[in-house]
Amino acid sequence: MSNWCNNRLIITGQSVFVDEVQKWVNGHVVPDYRHAILQSCRLFLAGCAGILKPATVKPGIYVPYPGLLAHPGVASPQNLAFEQWIGLLKADVSLTTENIRLIERLYRQSGIDAVKWENIPAMAQARIADVLTRQYADWFGIVGVSPVIDAGNCWERLGMMPEYTAPCDMLMLIPTRLATELNGSGDLLRDVPTTPGLYGRQYGVEWPCGHNVGCVRDGINTLTVHFDSPWYPPEGEVIGVLSEQFSCQVEHAWFMPDAERSGYDCYDRGEHVDGGRIEPEDEVVYLTYADKDSVPLSSNATAS
Repeated sequence: MSNWCNNRLIITGQSVFVDEVQKWVNGHVVPDYRHAILQSCRLFLAGCAGILKPATVKPGIYVPYPGLLAHPGVASPQNLAFEQWIGLLKADVSLTTENIRLIERLYRQSGIDAVKWENIPAMAQARIADVLTRQYADWFGIVGVSPVIDAGNCWERLGMMPEYTAPCDMLMLIPTRLATELNGSGDLLRDVPTTPGLYGRQYGVEWPCGHNVGCVRDGINTLTVHFDSPWYPPEGEVIGVLSEQFSCQVEHAWFMPDAERSGYDCYDRGEHVDGGRIEPEDEVVYLTYADKDSVPLSSNATAS
């Protein structure tokens, strides 16, 4: 794929915060939001299979996927937890820290974390396998070479919580949404947004993480990061949140080789303090601002 946008971040701040940014750049942080998504996938499958049922007599219909609430169940702690999770799914809640903790609690209360594949009845296994076949690429990030999947292996993998995330994971900065993540590319839940649509609107890129990531610790208080993003640079809000969350200054320069477009923005503790276009002129690149004269940079100072 040739349509990559080249990005450069120069991050300046207190060393303790720059240390944390470097962990985020390298993906050395626990993706709690991903845990909530995996736990929710299992809860969804358990509902489809009838292992968990809403505890109310008339649970209503979950229009995007009517089979999820086909039959009410007894008012057990497990079903009450499932019913409360259904409320979060219906609202397509943002995966904030508070909601992530709530999903974790409901997941444990439902008891589905302890359910082994071999203990699930055959009919329920078949229902789960049907959903997993449809969602395999979205939920596991890969396309199978065979239409037949190992549903038991998938069930167990959904119970394995990752300890690391992708480099420059933008979902760690701005929360994604629960139902949208389960829906993925849109083949599961009717009239629910897709992840490509949400990612494009919220992060500015369809794959909201860094590609071909490299970083250099220029000093105790400075970190320079290079990464590629598909087609476009990340939204300014992403860079602003990065700056605010880690109490630092972030200079973001980007270059789209195919479109021959480039730009620059600077955020200080979340505030946008500078920005403009980078325009090539002979062997010198200029940063053009509305509020100051052009600032010449050598050509090797652009994002690459």
